[in-house]
Amino acid sequence: MSDWPQKFLHAYSERHHYDSVTAAHDELTLDDAYDIQHQFVALRKEAISGYKAALTAPAAQQAMGINTPIIGALFAAGEFATTQAIVPNGPALLETELGYRVNDAISAPVNADDVARLLHCCMPMIELASPNLASKPNGLDLIATNSASYGYICGVEGDLDANALDALQVSLRQGDEIKLQGVGAEVLGGQLHALAWLINQTLARGYQIEAGHLFMSGSIGGMCAAAPGDYVAEFGALGNIEFSIGKA
Repeated sequence: MSDWPQKFLHAYSERHHYDSVTAAHDELTLDDAYDIQHQFVALRKEAISGYKAALTAPAAQQAMGINTPIIGALFAAGEFATTQAIVPNGPALLETELGYRVNDAISAPVNADDVARLLHCCMPMIELASPNLASKPNGLDLIATNSASYGYICGVEGDLDANALDALQVSLRQGDEIKLQGVGAEVLGGQLHALAWLINQTLARGYQIEAGHLFMSGSIGGMCAAAPGDYVAEFGALGNIEFSIGKA
């Protein structure tokens, strides 16, 4: 399996779909998939801006044939501005999430009770996820190819009110149609629990956490196709994100 990170790098560079590693290796384990992911991320030689959680909802895990949330790396080059329409390279999905920046480097596991003191700020975020797989996705293939990490939009950084995060009402509208709707507490039993899990998994999978790194705790309200049009994401006291998806 040592050649799969290079295969994925070639596909990424040429804008091809990723082949399924599980189709070729049905004995692939969770650890194997993360080893491939880690090597693939390193081969890209791009600045890592942080990390994301994915498949945080039980229904999403079931659909992908896995029984755990997963993580992936975010790249600085994946941050999109809202000053012009975003045109994804291929089919993408939109997710409303909360993002957090850490004050300092983190090298030891954390727990939900003390994670808030490690944070510089909280912000509203939009993720643009793109599995980019040649065949029907499954959890291990997603992990190996960096968990559908493609791009993201950051809202305005705000003060962290840890007590209000779980009660935060979040929605995404395209015109008059509500595409997504949810509440902060739905992600892994609560935002700080989700964030602690993500930080600990990031360390366990061999990544380094540096001061200023960004963490996206997981989808609030599910996901929808990134169809062309104008969108407004509302995050209560944290403010709104307005953005447009253009036609390819």
